[in-house]
Amino acid sequence: MNNMDAIVSLVILLLVSGAGASKHADQPAGPAVTSPRTMAPVEYWQAVLPETPMPQAIHDLLTQSTGHRHDHAHSHNDGNKLADVFFFQDVLRPGSMITPTIPPTTSLPALLPRREADSLPFSTKRLDDILGMFAPTSLAMADEIRWTLDTCEHPRPLPGEKAGCATSLESLAKLPAALLGTRNVHAFSGDMPIDPAGTTARRGRHKVTVVRKLSESPVAAACHDLTYPYAVFYCHTASPAATYMVTLAAEDGSGVAPAMMEALAVCHLDTSQWSPRHPFLEAHNLRPGDVDAVCHFLSKLSTIWVPAGDQGGAREAQNTQIKVSYQRAFV
Repeated sequence: MNNMDAIVSLVILLLVSGAGASKHADQPAGPAVTSPRTMAPVEYWQAVLPETPMPQAIHDLLTQSTGHRHDHAHSHNDGNKLADVFFFQDVLRPGSMITPTIPPTTSLPALLPRREADSLPFSTKRLDDILGMFAPTSLAMADEIRWTLDTCEHPRPLPGEKAGCATSLESLAKLPAALLGTRNVHAFSGDMPIDPAGTTARRGRHKVTVVRKLSESPVAAACHDLTYPYAVFYCHTASPAATYMVTLAAEDGSGVAPAMMEALAVCHLDTSQWSPRHPFLEAHNLRPGDVDAVCHFLSKLSTIWVPAGDQGGAREAQNTQIKVSYQRAFV
């Protein structure tokens, strides 16, 4: 496998399951902020990103205790399933029918404060210690932990793109802004339920009812949740790209739950650097660059970040800002 094939293969895996890059990336300059040790997490977020409402997905993670485990292991190997993840951009129009493949979320891992995350080993050199500490329930989960650590230590973003891992509330609040080169950002997450244990992917026929473009900027950052005992996110830029919030209504009588959901979608506007062996290209007998835009949905816990000055007509994250009155502090 050549280097470009390896890069594109990694990107495919991230779209399905998420994977990381460096543990703590460089952060943009900004005013000093008190540690969450003495602040409620939402207050800390608002101090760092005063113009960026906290996405609901991140808020949900803050309600989890630090003892909550994230034991679901993703599948990385089925090329046919990977091909189903992607679709042509013209599907994203009101009235069209789609059978989306959306990565499942079967648990909510705890999002740690940095002081706690920094106290835990996070390195392939400490893999034995990490496995002993968290005691994964299966060999598959142990392999996922190793894979996440390796990917976080050796990021392979596409040419011209940037990547990094966020392992704490602080790094997740700052890393996407650092990747985009501005603290003036907006963040979004979808609105989907937790999936039953054992779910491989969210499927079922849906009608596209609303499509809202998140930004006019051709550059966005996406943060994908990884399989790890606590919340770890792989954040990377995508350029050129178009980002959307899509409202999907389950087909009547399909038995698909919920009846309505909102999902984030990213459309990649340049496939010329993709591998000829990309599952979507092979499935449609296409070559890299033959198609202008290829899209995919993101998981429940994934977030999209865009420059605020280029924001499109989409509503802000979940339409309302999480209130400061939420006072669960890290102590």
